[in-house]
This record gives sequence, C-alpha cells and structure tokens, in this order.
Amino acid sequence: MKDFFRSKTFKVIAVLLAAVLAFFLRAVYTGELMPTLSHLGGAVATPVGEFFAGIGRSLEDFFQPILHGRELQKQNEELQALVNELTRRQVDYDELKNQNDLYRQFFSISDSNADYTLEPATVIARVADDPSGSFIINIGQAQGICSGMPVITEDGLVGIVGRVSEQYCRVLTLMDPTVNVGVLDSATLDTGILTGDVSLAADSAARMDYLRLQSEAASGDLIITSGYGGMIPQGLTVGYLSETALAATGLTLEGHVRLSALPENARQVFVITAYTVSRAPAEDPPAGDAP
Repeated sequence: MKDFFRSKTFKVIAVLLAAVLAFFLRAVYTGELMPTLSHLGGAVATPVGEFFAGIGRSLEDFFQPILHGRELQKQNEELQALVNELTRRQVDYDELKNQNDLYRQFFSISDSNADYTLEPATVIARVADDPSGSFIINIGQAQGICSGMPVITEDGLVGIVGRVSEQYCRVLTLMDPTVNVGVLDSATLDTGILTGDVSLAADSAARMDYLRLQSEAASGDLIITSGYGGMIPQGLTVGYLSETALAATGLTLEGHVRLSALPENARQVFVITAYTVSRAPAEDPPAGDAP
C-alpha cells in the first residue's frame, strides 16, 4: 500500500482530483456551478438522446406501414358502408319507380276497362328452355290466382295462367301450342281460334284457325279476343293479321297473327281475376211490332 502512495499513478490521480476539486470550488465561489453542470449534462445527454431518437425513428418506420394499413382499412370500410347505403337507396328507388309504372299502367287499363278486376304482378323468372317464352310471376293462390286466368300488359293479352302454387304461377304465352283463345277480326268480325305454333314462335306470332272460306280478313287487320269460352273477356288486343292461306283440310282458312304483347318485353303484368260482361241495352222494338 505504501508503495502505491509513492507511485507515479497515485501522484497523477492526486493531481487530477486536486484539479477537479479546485474547479468545483471555483465554480461554487463564482456561481457558475449549475451552468457548468448543465453544460456537462448536455454534453453527455446529447449523444444519448440522439441514440434513443434514432431508435424511435426506426420504430416509427417499422410500425408506420401497419398504422397506415389500418387507416386505409378503416377508410375502405367507411367507403364500403357508403356504397352499400347508396346501393340500398338505388334499389329502393328502382322498386318505387317500378311500382309507380305498374300503378300507372293499372289505372290506365282500369279506366278503359272498369269491369276488370286486376291483380298486378312482376315477372321474376323466365323458362329458358321453352321456345314459347313462358315466365313466372310473383303471385299465386294466396292472391286468388287460378289456372286459365288471362294475363295482360298495356300492349294486350300476353298469355294465360298455367300451373299455380301458393305464391307464384307460370304464365303460358299465346305462342304455346297448348293455349287456345277465341279471337275475332275487328274489321270483318270473322271469328277463329288462336293457338300457338312452334314454327311461328321465333317470329313472335301465332296461328289463327277456323276462318271461314269466304272471309275477307286481310293483312293488317286488328285481332282481338272474342270472349268465347267465358274465361277471357272480349276486346283484348292480341295482334295483327299478317297473312291468310287455305288450311290443310281445305275447309277453312288459317292466318298468322303477329302478337302485340311480346313475352320478352313483359316486366310488369296484370292478371284479370274477374270481369263483368258489359252488354249494350236492347233497342226498343219498332212501333208496329209492339204487342
């Protein structure tokens, strides 16, 4: 130990301690102790602060994509919610517009045919493998719909009700070979039976059978329902006669009728669930015939 106190190392340490002590005593005496400590602390803290600041920047760079991704996800969710709301409003608007169009047609038909009881319906499906263009509407037995009831659009008779379920029914069009409707030529009053024909379906036409040989029915004549059979009222537009020819039997004529109400155009339709036959009042008999 005595050798240590006599060594050069001890002497150097002693000189340094004396210098430091003198420095602090002078700083205390002159009032510069705190600024000096602050300066020393700053000298030490600056590199330490830069070190931790660098770590902070690295962490920020690491987490920034994650935080930014979450922000983008939140924005996307908000945008998707807005799109969903706008889509819902568009659907509501379209539904309301369709209903308005449907009721406009309803009142138009009802005004001109006050004796009809109409049930409005929407076409919800089409039978793809049926060349005659049959389709499904969204009303059925629950709404009083029965097989054989006429189905119309604002363009005229489009078909009749076929198979019926509780809430839906299938509409067989006038081009279906199983459909037979009594019709007449509005110009000549010649009657016949309209029936579907597969060979005419591609041209949106049907065949009018049993025209009398002497008929003067001509191309362009309006063909309407005759009311024959009692299921379909008289006067519904069917289409226009395009041509006539001698039937295969040679006993009658047959004509081709271009249909007015095309199945492919049907979106909103009406089923006539009931109607009243309007009859003109009987004329008074001549005075000479009075009893």
